[in-house]
Amino acid sequence: MSQKAQVAIVGAGPTGALLGCLLGKAGIDTVILERNRAFPAQSRAIGITPPSLEILAEIGLSSRFVEQGVTARRAVVHDDRCELGTVVFDTVHPEYRFVLALPQANTVALLHDCISSLAPVKLLRGRDVVQLKQDQDAVTLVCENGETFRAPYAVAADGAHSSIARGAANARRHKLYRQRFFMADHVDRYRDAGRLGVDAHLWFTPDGAVESFPLPDGVRRWIVQLTEPVVDDDIDLEAIVGKRAGVVLQRADRIWESRFSPERSEVKRFAMRRLFFAGDAAHTMSPIGGQGMNTGFADAELLARTLTRLVAVSAEPDGEQRGALVRRYEYARRVAFRSAARRAAAGMWVGTIRGRFGSRLRSVMIRSVLRFVMPAVARHFSMQTIPFRRAERTSG
Repeated sequence: MSQKAQVAIVGAGPTGALLGCLLGKAGIDTVILERNRAFPAQSRAIGITPPSLEILAEIGLSSRFVEQGVTARRAVVHDDRCELGTVVFDTVHPEYRFVLALPQANTVALLHDCISSLAPVKLLRGRDVVQLKQDQDAVTLVCENGETFRAPYAVAADGAHSSIARGAANARRHKLYRQRFFMADHVDRYRDAGRLGVDAHLWFTPDGAVESFPLPDGVRRWIVQLTEPVVDDDIDLEAIVGKRAGVVLQRADRIWESRFSPERSEVKRFAMRRLFFAGDAAHTMSPIGGQGMNTGFADAELLARTLTRLVAVSAEPDGEQRGALVRRYEYARRVAFRSAARRAAAGMWVGTIRGRFGSRLRSVMIRSVLRFVMPAVARHFSMQTIPFRRAERTSG
């Protein structure tokens, strides 16, 4: 016998968990099916922008997020010779005058804690969905353990390698960027000494880029552009940072590391009848700039409102209103994703220009931009100018 809900979500990562919280707050009977029994303690996504904090405030979580994270109020930009300028976030939002740095593991834990307090939402771990079927009235999900779930609407939020997208024959277009990066989290020995403080720091040099961000619990993340072929996994990030940024790091302080090659992808359809796609299951972009998870949060907000209305009009005979709601989600979230993806790619391209001439030209450009239009740059990088960044700004 199938277990029933009004909405079934596949995946309890940041996007799926936030969607569950939003639906639960709206009183929608929701089941979340998560394949993993536990989430990794470390992850790539760390930045939460003001529009995302606005969404979290709607479910009473923004203050808890801010309490656990680090409020980065400035991003200091350097080249290989000097400081070029500073991006200050104190004018980007009346309340959230910063970009919040919080590891994805903490984000997921806070959202799961919220889910546990919501009676309409049930989070089931260890449920690997292996089959999906749609009919005129509902979506049926079959798990590997034989459990079956049936709901009028389902959401795939199961990540960039979405098995739901593959099962639904929702083709994904990929673009792999040529840039390669290595990142590591270090015990931050400079915070108290005032060397780097709680600011973000970016170095754009002829030899490649270095980025650094403060994290909770006395940790700082370092990301370096790789410029030579790597034959093994033993990358000397500390030597690269020392050469390009002049900051001395100790290998013994490294507590986590990961190598990655950015890519951009999107599925052909963000909505297929009664099945919706959100977060990385719908799209991915370069993580440089920290816009991916925030775009997924905006997906969740609009999708929660869309599903709440769809449940309310489920008895409508002609389905005209249902069709309009589905099309609005498809259009608005694709436009928003492509805008964010273009920005992420452009920022990555500018930051990874190499060579003496290109680097000097970039320094002149950055210095001029930060001198004359810095507030606009701050709004740009805090995602305040993304189209359809909030559900209430979406027409229809």
